[in-house]
Amino acid sequence: MKELNETMINVGRITTAQGIHGEVRVLPLTDFPERFNQLKEVFINLNDDLILHKVESVRPHNQYVLLKLAEISNRDQALSYRNALIQIPESQLMPLPEGHFYLFQIIGLAVYTENGDYLGKIKDVVRTGSNDVYQVVDDQGKQVLIPALREVVDQINLEEQRIVIRPMPGLLEL
Repeated sequence: MKELNETMINVGRITTAQGIHGEVRVLPLTDFPERFNQLKEVFINLNDDLILHKVESVRPHNQYVLLKLAEISNRDQALSYRNALIQIPESQLMPLPEGHFYLFQIIGLAVYTENGDYLGKIKDVVRTGSNDVYQVVDDQGKQVLIPALREVVDQINLEEQRIVIRPMPGLLEL
């Protein structure tokens, strides 16, 4: 496995081969699928083995992206990468506007009320049509759902690994 000093971020998952010349079909796992057009190389995480591949070509295909990687020349080779993750170093992330965060940055943060009460850590982020919802689980396994709204989320501090919320009336009651 190639060792990197940087966190790797999933941007896609290879679902299958496309055609007979070694293209792979990638399901984007990013809000920026156009990023694939800018990639000159990608890391493929196959069974926890990181393999660097040069990108020869990129083209859209329905909800997928078709990648031709220099080191994959036939369908059988492409099929051997089924379910592998396409990853990039964290330093290559697309910049977000101020006050916006990637999901992987939010998951694991400790959540406190504005009064300093510890509620637990964010286990997952549920994406709804209107706003995200933070699934917060405490040390005893009790869960609370926090809407990711400006009226509720007072502060997200990645350096301190914490979020401070102003609970709406009834939010924390059983």
